[in-house]
Amino acid sequence: MDLKIEQREYEISNDRGPSDENIGGGKPLNKHNRPVENMRIRIDEDSCLNKQKEDIERWIATFEPVKQKVVKDYYASKTVTWTKVAQQFHIAESTAKSWRVEVKHILGSVL
Repeated sequence: MDLKIEQREYEISNDRGPSDENIGGGKPLNKHNRPVENMRIRIDEDSCLNKQKEDIERWIATFEPVKQKVVKDYYASKTVTWTKVAQQFHIAESTAKSWRVEVKHILGSVL
């Protein structure tokens, strides 16, 4: 999911939009150029990213709270292992991994 979000943000940030073919005239005096702010606004308001985020949040809410916490804790940090998560929630490592598989299967059908 993170990769899809990064790819979509890359598409948005590298999309230059329609080119202005108005040749001549002069520069607008009151136009402010804020490319970083404009790009952040485009990413925040992107309907594709917002829909996917809403779908995932709605889907995650259907799981049991323990499963939600296990999966969120694992994916919240790159340094956390399944062993640490299993010990933290007092479950078997294989149980935690099976919950992850369940989450991935359902997430794949949602997206």
